Amino acid sequence: MDAESIESRIEEDKIKGSDFMLELLDRARHDNGLELKRVLGREGRIGVAFTLLILALPTIIPMPGPFGFIFGTCLAFVAVQMMVGANRLWLPEWIGRRVLPLKAVEATISATRPWVLRFEAWLSPGRLAVLTGRKARIVLAIPILLLAILIALPIPFGNTLPALAVALIAVSLAERDGLMVIAAMALFAVACVASYYLATAVGSAFVSLI
Repeated sequence: MDAESIESRIEEDKIKGSDFMLELLDRARHDNGLELKRVLGREGRIGVAFTLLILALPTIIPMPGPFGFIFGTCLAFVAVQMMVGANRLWLPEWIGRRVLPLKAVEATISATRPWVLRFEAWLSPGRLAVLTGRKARIVLAIPILLLAILIALPIPFGNTLPALAVALIAVSLAERDGLMVIAAMALFAVACVASYYLATAVGSAFVSLI
């Protein structure tokens, strides 16, 4: 790897999730929307982290329509690729052509960026870095796949906690903070329990109406 490539990789590693969100917002405003395949080109840990963040953010805020199913499916594709150690992530063309409306991008980033900034204030780059390496990412693909399934399921208000857990994993990977990965696993457990009770409540309500 030449000196220019090394310098470029170092600069990539300095990018924070909150800064990347502003990049996405600028691109969405320039293009009057955000096409998914336009923002999935980075390789390695940073590419995985930002892809997870891109796909998780739109589902944190409950929105009408098939957003949960679409982005949950995308996250499932990413998780499967992480399991086999892919260095550059790929999405099917029919998903990559999906465009997020500008208003949805603006609403999502304005609501979630303050939380990402709070997470970043607690992060310490390099802390328990073994939990953010390539082998760790392969293991993390399992809870990410389960969270993706929860996001895709039509559970009322069931997207928020799973999406937050994925976003926390993404920010932790971007900053190489293994301790926050542990915190994300705790949130993963909470999201699974909450989704179970939400699904049970919805099922009970539906049965009572029959």
